[in-house]
Amino acid sequence: MALTKDGKLFGWGYSENGRLGEMGQSTRALSAEEYIGKTVDKYSSVMLEAVEKMVEEKIQSEDDMPIIWEPSLVHEVSRLEVSDVSCGLDHSLILCSDGIVLSGGDNTYGQLGRKAGPPELLPVGMSYRPFSMSASVGHSLALCYTTTEGTAGVETGLLSWGWNCSSQLGRSSQEDIPALVDSLSRERLVSASAGRVHSVALTSKGEVWTWGSGRNGRLGLGSSIDEAAPCLVDTLEGVEVLQVAAGMDHNLLLVAE
Repeated sequence: MALTKDGKLFGWGYSENGRLGEMGQSTRALSAEEYIGKTVDKYSSVMLEAVEKMVEEKIQSEDDMPIIWEPSLVHEVSRLEVSDVSCGLDHSLILCSDGIVLSGGDNTYGQLGRKAGPPELLPVGMSYRPFSMSASVGHSLALCYTTTEGTAGVETGLLSWGWNCSSQLGRSSQEDIPALVDSLSRERLVSASAGRVHSVALTSKGEVWTWGSGRNGRLGLGSSIDEAAPCLVDTLEGVEVLQVAAGMDHNLLLVAE
């Protein structure tokens, strides 16, 4: 997905499960009766021929992957101003300027922030106003304002939901709905990024916090131990960190010279 300067959103690529909205989605499959246009006995030769034809067409349609070959406007938000977007492995998060978050795509791990539903972009229920998001393989993060007194000096928090196999949510409550990572409630967060099974966040003081899977040292804590709650990466003392980004199984930090 790509967000333009004036808030328009374009999407392209593999569109299965509504991760690009309605683009590339097939309409509801017709019943055999609808297919032949009349009601007949289900064991009649006409009905059997219709079913056989439908099966044949279904097999042929599966040869064509649902791919959008060039950037196309995401119709569901064409009349809205989009302020942020994040693409995970199989799902998408879209933040509108009015604070509403839309999610679409695969929901195997609850990464859409809702129970099972239709494969389309739908609002995510949140108790706080988000201002930035990060979608990964099976979990999602959203930075939010936890107070309503403007943005100057306002308190921030981190919402997480979805897959929690390695404690990458940083919390232990219900996983398929957004909830605050309480251990970061005293930090003023400015950036957060979701890896495959770990997460990383940056504070206004330039401190980096990591949690989740520690395999291969991806948390930067000097070990390969999983961390269930955010931990301060204290080896960065004296380094001014400007931005953090999580890859599948590693992190990148942008620092000042």
